[in-house]
Amino acid sequence: MAGPEGTGLRLVPDERTAPVVRRIFDEYLADRGLQVIAEGLTADEVPSPGSHGPRTGDGVAAWSKSAVRAILVNPRYAGHAAAGGCGKGAAVCTPVLPSEVFERVRDRFDARRTTRTETDPGGAAARAYALRGMVRCARCNRLMQGTWNNAEPYYRCRFPAEYATANQIEHPRNVYLREQTVLGPLTSWLRSAAAPHWRVPALRTTEGRARLDAFRAMELRMVYDDSERLLRVKAAAGPDGTVLRGALPL
Repeated sequence: MAGPEGTGLRLVPDERTAPVVRRIFDEYLADRGLQVIAEGLTADEVPSPGSHGPRTGDGVAAWSKSAVRAILVNPRYAGHAAAGGCGKGAAVCTPVLPSEVFERVRDRFDARRTTRTETDPGGAAARAYALRGMVRCARCNRLMQGTWNNAEPYYRCRFPAEYATANQIEHPRNVYLREQTVLGPLTSWLRSAAAPHWRVPALRTTEGRARLDAFRAMELRMVYDDSERLLRVKAAAGPDGTVLRGALPL
């Protein structure tokens, strides 16, 4: 749809998906958690982001917490321009919902973040995850999320039964990976595979943010197969960007 002369295109709501966006905001403000909202959308066979075409009796791709969160924090639904504007050449974003609704959701996110900080001071530092954002589940290809169990870090892929049915895959409700199970074999492999391309730092003695930064510098990516207890690893070694790949039994 064209905008005023000289302003380029005007972004307007998709009438098929706008009611879904409003539903997500309404349910979040009604104190429903992100996971509960995602499961409800999946159970109602609402097409998830990236789904195309009409719904069928075979089900649709399942919603995730991250997809729900991405909608709730996107200012464009309230007609606000995000960084870079509403789109190339666009002058106006037509709101899907009132600005005050978006502001209430943002305030609730901020309040919950503050509450976590006050009730668990230093928690972020104390619960540092060395492999944050680097491990995917081989069954569903989703990022595994950090979780604290028995006073140590784990990574978990939580996949409710209805998600598995909707996506037509076999997946346990929870897949867990203990961080300490990974660090030893991973460090040894990196030292062996990277030589002579790159000198791997003493990762076993490096802690917290420094260790996370060291792994990120290597562009470390992993896929964990719980059925075989196998970790597939990819990393970049040295300034020439030599790509390393390996499979580590755990």
